[in-house]
Amino acid sequence: MTVLIFTGGQAPDTEKTAPFFNNLAIDYIIAADSGLDTYEKFFDYGLVSKDPDFLVGDFDSVSDRKLLEKYQCERDVYSHDKDYTDSELALIKARKIAGPDGKVVLCGGNGGRPDHFMALYDSFSRDYHADVWLCGEQAVWFCGHGASMEISNVTFEDRISVSRISSEYENTKLECKGFEWNQLFEKGMPSLSNRISMEYFESGKPISLKAKKGSFLIYVPFTAKVSQVSLS
Repeated sequence: MTVLIFTGGQAPDTEKTAPFFNNLAIDYIIAADSGLDTYEKFFDYGLVSKDPDFLVGDFDSVSDRKLLEKYQCERDVYSHDKDYTDSELALIKARKIAGPDGKVVLCGGNGGRPDHFMALYDSFSRDYHADVWLCGEQAVWFCGHGASMEISNVTFEDRISVSRISSEYENTKLECKGFEWNQLFEKGMPSLSNRISMEYFESGKPISLKAKKGSFLIYVPFTAKVSQVSLS
């Protein structure tokens, strides 16, 4: 089960995200507040072909509240004063629907207020986190403790970065093979603007990652292919 969330804030460019969406089978769509505007943008471009299944939020920032009448689907409408943000409410709903073996993809939430952006980054430390965040110019993949991932379909010029989730800044270990720089920093960003090694690029081998201790976020181009190889 793959659940796709459209949320407010700046959304990634539709044309740039097309390679990602072309390889995504969508089972369920949630629109959070002005994420309904984002949904319409991606629907008009042809990247999604079904109506939203669920609407959630206080809808104080949607461009036109008449959009709420356009889609006759299940919804939870909240007051402006609430314990969770609209994006968090959508993530909680999505994780329940997707289940432990499903995938949650979050689209939007970039730009604008930095506190909102940091709140979404911090959500990866919660049980209801997304598996992939389509954000700005990159796709951000969650690599949880014990997970192994492979990254392919990248050029030598593509930049790939790694960060720790906010609840695990210390005592983490990520094993990686195929980067130009496989030695990661122990503090701060483990790796910023790294790239595939020439050896791996010329031989067509994928970059491999394994979260030996702690959890990480992997930032890749939308054109990259990311496979979760195993969980131990």
